[in-house]
Amino acid sequence: MTRVPNYVVAYEATARGKEAIELGVALARLTRAELRVCLVLERSTAVPAKVPASSADFDALLEEQAREWLAAAVAQIPDDVVATTHVLWADSTSEGLITAAAQFDSDRIVVGAARGGILNRFTIGSVANALLHASPVPVALAPRGYRAPDSITRITCAIGTRAGWEALLDSMVAVSRDLPVDLRFVTLVEADAAHGRPAHERTAHSAHDNSAKDDSAAHLDSVLEYFGKRSGASGTLTTEVAMGASVEAAVEALDWRPDEIAFVGSSRLASPSRIFLGITAHRMLHGLPVPLVVVPNIPHALPTFS
Repeated sequence: MTRVPNYVVAYEATARGKEAIELGVALARLTRAELRVCLVLERSTAVPAKVPASSADFDALLEEQAREWLAAAVAQIPDDVVATTHVLWADSTSEGLITAAAQFDSDRIVVGAARGGILNRFTIGSVANALLHASPVPVALAPRGYRAPDSITRITCAIGTRAGWEALLDSMVAVSRDLPVDLRFVTLVEADAAHGRPAHERTAHSAHDNSAKDDSAAHLDSVLEYFGKRSGASGTLTTEVAMGASVEAAVEALDWRPDEIAFVGSSRLASPSRIFLGITAHRMLHGLPVPLVVVPNIPHALPTFS
C-alpha cells in the first residue's frame, strides 16, 4: 500500500495562519498529501486577571476556542484536499509543531510569514526562525499575502557550488519523482560592485564577474547531468545563472511564476537530519516572491511522493 504523505500546518487565527493553510493546500494538491492543521497552545499561558476561573477551567475555555478557530479554518479548505485538525499543548509553538511532525510522521511543516513584510515578501517570525534552526523535516514558508494557485507548475532549486550540493539534488530526485512540474536549477552570483572605480578596476571586476558566471554555468551543467541520471521527473529541466549586486538583487533578477515554489538546502552547519538556514538562503528570502521549502542536510530523511 502506497504511503500517503502529510504536512503539519501551523495555524493561528491570523493572516499568517491563513497563509500557512493556503500554502498547505498548494503543496497538498501537488503531492496528493493530507494536511494536519495544528494550533499549538503554550503551557505558560497565564490566566487573565479578569477571568473568574481556575487555571484548569481557563485551559478548557482556551482549548474550546482553539477548536472553534480550527473548525472555521478547515471549512475554507477545498474539498479536493483532506485535512484534520489538532489542538496541541507545548512549552513553545515551535516545540509543539516539531512534536506534531514526529507524532504524525509528517513530511513537512508549513508556516506563514510574520507581519511586516512588504510586496508579498518574507519576514521570518520567532516560530519560523526556531523551526529553521531545529526542524528534522523540511519547513515550507509562505510569503505574506500568499494564496494557493490551482496547481504548482514549476519548482526552482537554488543550488550553490560548494561541496555537498549533491545532497540537495538527491532530495529533489525524491521530491520531484512523477510530479507533472518543470524543474529549474539556479545559482546566484553576487557581482562585485564596480561603480565609482577607475576604468581599469571596473574592467578587472567585470572580467571577474564574467568568470564567476561562466564557472556557475559550468557547475549547473554538472548539476543537470547528475540529476538527469537519477531523476524520474516528467517536466522540463532548465538551468539559469542569476547575477546581481547582492544575493537579493540576483533573486529579483530571476523570472518567477505565481504558481511556483523554491527549494534550498540547509547550511553545512546543520546537525545531522536537522535544518539550519544559511546566510545566503536567509538573504534570498528578502527578494523571494514565492514560497520557500528548506530541507535538512540528510537526503535519505526525505520522502518519495508517488
